[in-house]
Amino acid sequence: TQQLNHPYLGPGSVQHIWYDFHAECKGGRWDRLGNLLEQTMPALDEQGYFCAVPSTDLKTGGDNEDDSWGIRRIQDGVVRTNCMDCLDR
Repeated sequence: TQQLNHPYLGPGSVQHIWYDFHAECKGGRWDRLGNLLEQTMPALDEQGYFCAVPSTDLKTGGDNEDDSWGIRRIQDGVVRTNCMDCLDR
């Protein structure tokens, strides 16, 4: 894991996780993807995810486009990856 710094971001706020998909999963060793998951789970758990639901659905079970949304969870990060075929580029 390598941490990158930027003048507008706090130290350690951007992480780069190197994973050579072709080397790790060579010969159909798909179970090795678990190693990547172990590396990424702490960051994913820390940043959470965004969840919003229509307010009407919360109260009446309705389906009206004009109703507002209720925010249930806030996400505090972003994951960026290349497509599966290009993880090593």
